[in-house]
Amino acid sequence: GNSIQLIQVAPLGDPLYYNINDSHVAIRLETAREISIIKEY
Repeated sequence: GNSIQLIQVAPLGDPLYYNINDSHVAIRLETAREISIIKEY
């Protein structure tokens, strides 16, 4: 799997800034809602 960490939410809530496998990515909230994440323990 991939390592995903939410770094920051923009002041108006869009976009969301993530760290995905050591790369910083900005994703629109509309797009982020389409992504499925399974938490590993």
